[in-house]
Amino acid sequence: MLGIADSLSLHLSLPDFLEFATQLKVGIVELKMDQPHLLCTLSNFKQQNAIQDVVQSFDLTYFIHAPYIDTNLASMNSSVKKASEKTALESIMFAAKIEAQLVVTHVGRLSRDYQQEMVSRSLRNVVPCLRNITNIAEDYGLTFTIENDHKSDDRHLAGLPEQLEFLIKEVGCHLTLDIGHANTFGDPKAFITTLAEHTVNIHLHDNKGERDTHLSLGKGQITFPAVIADLRKLKYFEPFILEVHSSAGLRESLT
Repeated sequence: MLGIADSLSLHLSLPDFLEFATQLKVGIVELKMDQPHLLCTLSNFKQQNAIQDVVQSFDLTYFIHAPYIDTNLASMNSSVKKASEKTALESIMFAAKIEAQLVVTHVGRLSRDYQQEMVSRSLRNVVPCLRNITNIAEDYGLTFTIENDHKSDDRHLAGLPEQLEFLIKEVGCHLTLDIGHANTFGDPKAFITTLAEHTVNIHLHDNKGERDTHLSLGKGQITFPAVIADLRKLKYFEPFILEVHSSAGLRESLT
């Protein structure tokens, strides 16, 4: 099944985004909780009721992407880490309220100011947090996934296949495999083959390998027919979510 992800750069209200998705004839929408009109509902049940009424007026399947702006589940600062976990758990409860099926979260990063040896320590430290979120998501009947990160100047904790495999096996969660993010580390095929058994959701967008630019499909260097063929060979028949950061790009990617 094919879907589209919301984005701050689309500049659409929730009803307008859902109407846009309906016009594109997709079956799934992934709602980004960083959207101000959603972020403010995380601890406000009255506002959640209003959002619930809106989403239930559309015939769509919902996925939720927990906030990633200003959050870091792997932070060395315990206060930041606790606040980030609280935000992720609030996203789980919001997802359950609107009867979403799947939740996505980023693991977080370490500042490049930390030494490289801190990466393995931080990976171990984030496991209990992710395990707790996974267990609570399962209690609500939700599929919880972590998403692979893109390459950046900071020290990534969930960027490489071996890091993701370690976390998934230790935590017991699933994977949202972002093909565009994988491409910033090299050939996405290494991610596909290594992580196929854990993958339950795919993000599709293009780039030229240097930065995470969320271009429409065909505007970068990723060979998507080969990506899809590799996934089909490995029996992947789960959702594909277009995560292109413009309305025109989403339309173009669907043609």
